[in-house]
Amino acid sequence: MIEITSRLTDKKVNSLNIQFNIDIASYVDIAKEITGNNSFQRNRVNKGGSVYELLKQDIKDGCIIPPIVLASITEGAIGIDEFTDEKLVGVLSKSGDLRILDGLQRTYTIIEAYNESKQYFDELSDKYILRLEIYLAISDIGILYRMLTLNTGQTPMTLRHQLEILFSKYLENPISDLNIIREVDKDAVKKITDFKFSDLIDGYDSYLERNELPIDRFDMLQNVKTIKSLSEGEGGSVDFVEFVKGYSEIIKHLDSCWADWEYPTESVPEAYRTNASPFGNRLHRIFNKSQSLTGFGAAIGELQELGVIGSLNDVVLSIKGAVVKEDDLLLLNKYLDEVREKAKKIGNGQRIFFKFFYKNLFDVEGSTCLDVGEALLKAKKRTLAEV
Repeated sequence: MIEITSRLTDKKVNSLNIQFNIDIASYVDIAKEITGNNSFQRNRVNKGGSVYELLKQDIKDGCIIPPIVLASITEGAIGIDEFTDEKLVGVLSKSGDLRILDGLQRTYTIIEAYNESKQYFDELSDKYILRLEIYLAISDIGILYRMLTLNTGQTPMTLRHQLEILFSKYLENPISDLNIIREVDKDAVKKITDFKFSDLIDGYDSYLERNELPIDRFDMLQNVKTIKSLSEGEGGSVDFVEFVKGYSEIIKHLDSCWADWEYPTESVPEAYRTNASPFGNRLHRIFNKSQSLTGFGAAIGELQELGVIGSLNDVVLSIKGAVVKEDDLLLLNKYLDEVREKAKKIGNGQRIFFKFFYKNLFDVEGSTCLDVGEALLKAKKRTLAEV
């Protein structure tokens, strides 16, 4: 049984919102085909001992649950009056075009409840009814916006996952030879070409905002607006892909300067010893982290704003002339250890350090330009004075 109960226009995302009543068996048939359609949805919550176990029993007891919200990405919106009931019901049959915006965990629970008690549900005189909402012909930005604003359940997405959703369009094509890891992948960064998607986003956001500190939830709405502007070609001089390529080229060059470098735990000279574990014992564990990316983004953004440097490509080309010494990475770990001991918030102190490092390294008007060791020393002094 499928019944259309409401037709409304969502003016915010310029989409038609249709509400259905649907029996559980019909929804389970649809749900089995669409749970994997949205690659940026959260992983399934471990059901053991969770509220979803209670919900499953509630469904069997006839509890009415909040509507499941879907999106249809079928091209070409038509007017609300042009959608006959038959056409609207037909949208549900196009499983390849459907995405779950809100209610993925509930959907898994519904499927389980039905499969465990199929005969019971099928023999009910009054069928167990679910409510579905579907946004028709909604844009990518509309989908992302609605996913964020609807994410108010018992298991909210992490902020990083939300940012990944906002930037998801940038993963439609590969970026150079980089392996970009989403939060749902659960993979680790193991080499210089591996990056966590959320860390790259952190860096780019710092570039846009000229601020090395991580975004907080109160800034999320501004990020939605920023991504909308970027999608409409209103962004700054460097887009996300250009930023990522530029940064990766810089650290690849540094990787070639310190080929196969590893922190010499058993033989660190006294002058370089740290009181805690080193910040990074391999190159990728230093430069492929959010702290370095955000520091770089903020530094390049500030230098461009001041007119000290031109394009990001100029910075990428200049790194080939950098003065690099063998003990620079030992110095970096030593200086970051000193920052750790003084900073009230260690992560923020590290981000500030990297901002000053990159700013000193690429400031063509400064005395430490392209001298890694001197840029590190000056970054340490500025950071300790600030934290």
